Amino acid sequence: MEYNADYDYKPSRFEAYENMVDEEIVMLAKDGDSVAEEYLIYKYRSFVKVKTKSYFLIGGDKDDIYQEGMIGLYKAIRDFRPNKLSSFRAFAELCITRQIITAIKTATRQKHIPLNSYVSLNKPMYDEDSDRTLMDVLSTIKISDPE
Repeated sequence: MEYNADYDYKPSRFEAYENMVDEEIVMLAKDGDSVAEEYLIYKYRSFVKVKTKSYFLIGGDKDDIYQEGMIGLYKAIRDFRPNKLSSFRAFAELCITRQIITAIKTATRQKHIPLNSYVSLNKPMYDEDSDRTLMDVLSTIKISDPE
């Protein structure tokens, strides 16, 4: 399914869903109706955009947070159960918020500091124009045998 987040118009293929409640459309999407799924994504895209405005992702930009919100929306469509006495909109809001917060927590975890602050062995040693790399320096070091 190809999706364009910058729809300026409502595609005509969505007309069949306009008079249906979201919970019915979700059930159609869960039953394999890809147009119903696309309609929900189209309908909630601005809702996701509004939810993402109040968050900041270290090392990312607004599009990254928006993408996380859209993943949350997709998970809401996938996991929604109408027998849980919750509206789809409330469930989607919860899923979107949780996905964004999880992404922010993951990005700020101390566990990833070594990976995010590594030094490449192929990095030029003294300046960007240098032909000598850290790998060259390390390979010339001779380690004496302690025996």
